[in-house]
Amino acid sequence: MGEEDTFICISGSKLCDYLNAAGTKEEKALGKHVFAMEVKKRKRSETPPEEIRAGDEVRYAKEEERAAKRADYDDIDYEQSSTRSLSE
Repeated sequence: MGEEDTFICISGSKLCDYLNAAGTKEEKALGKHVFAMEVKKRKRSETPPEEIRAGDEVRYAKEEERAAKRADYDDIDYEQSSTRSLSE
């Protein structure tokens, strides 16, 4: 370009104009959407609480029972205990 010791003198307002123009060109080139300063994000609406119906509770209990049986079956250290008490 030129000598490295060359000084350039521009006003602060002109520098701001150049920087704003460069930013605008960059945004267009990258395809980014820029929101105005006045735009505010809205809060996300709350998710409604889950409603459990009467039939669901029975189904969940059965699923838990099956899962417990599978866990016992898959546990190699599990031993079936005797149903007789020790006092007999």
